[in-house]
Amino acid sequence: MRNSLVTAALAALLALTADVKQPAAQLFPAERPAPQARAPPGVQSTDNIEKTKAVTRADGKPHRKRRVIRPAPNQRRVAEKKGYERVSDLVNFPKFFPGLGILFVKPETLPLGPFLCFDRGDRLVATLYMVPTKDIDNHKSLEASGFAGRVDHVSIYFNPGHPGVDLPHYHVMIWHVSKSEETRVAK
Repeated sequence: MRNSLVTAALAALLALTADVKQPAAQLFPAERPAPQARAPPGVQSTDNIEKTKAVTRADGKPHRKRRVIRPAPNQRRVAEKKGYERVSDLVNFPKFFPGLGILFVKPETLPLGPFLCFDRGDRLVATLYMVPTKDIDNHKSLEASGFAGRVDHVSIYFNPGHPGVDLPHYHVMIWHVSKSEETRVAK
C-alpha cells in the first residue's frame, strides 16, 4: 500500500514539473532549427536573389551581410541572475558533489527545489527536486516551478538525508543530458 502511495505521489510530482506555465523560466533554447544546405558556389537560390535585391548599398551594388554566430550564454550565470545561489554557500555541502555536480537553488524554495545541477563547464545537466518522505506519507500537495527545456530521462531514488536536507527524502532527477553524458558530473 505504501509503495503505491509513494509511486502515485511521485507520478503527480512529475506531472506538475511537466506542466510549464512560464516558458520564460527556460535556461537555454529548447531546440535549434536544423541547418539548411547551401547552394553550390556560383549558383544562387531565389531566396538569395531576393535578399540581394532588397539589400543594396548607396552605389547600387549588392551588400553582403555577414552572419554573426554568438556563443551560447553561460547557463550558470543566467541562473545566478534569476536568483539561484550555490548550495555550498548556503549550507555545509561540497562545491562539487559526485553524481549531482555543482548545485544551485533559490533559498526560498528549500527543501523541495528545483535545484539546478551544473557540470564543471557551467553546463546544465539536470534539475533536481528533493521530496521529503514525511510529505509523501502525509499526502501533502507539493508545488514547485517547472522546467521548460530538453528532458532526456528521469531518475527517482531514495536518500536518507544529507547536509541541507537532513530528513529522509526522494531525489527526482530530471536529466537534460543522455545517460552516457551523466558522467560529466560523476567525478
